[in-house]
Amino acid sequence: MENINKIIADLGANYQNDKEVLKEILEEVNSIAFDISNNRNKEKLFPYVKKAVKAIYLCRGAEGLQSRNEGSISNSYEDIIDKLRNDIIKNGLRRIK
Repeated sequence: MENINKIIADLGANYQNDKEVLKEILEEVNSIAFDISNNRNKEKLFPYVKKAVKAIYLCRGAEGLQSRNEGSISNSYEDIIDKLRNDIIKNGLRRIK
């Protein structure tokens, strides 16, 4: 199964049938992950990339918000790319040039 389809399947009902937007996010996050890790192994990086892509996709339109409260639900927005960087480094996927 193609990576984009795996992400769409994970998003489930949250997917808004806008595959091009999702592809752009995936492409951007892949590029950032490759730069962070100095690693071109898509398979090893994919779990981290997928998590970041889903987070970015789900919080589109909420850029610039630090938090959001709706009824009894409170969401904090963390820097998704910073978390991606930390996850890649902490899990030993970064290669030193």
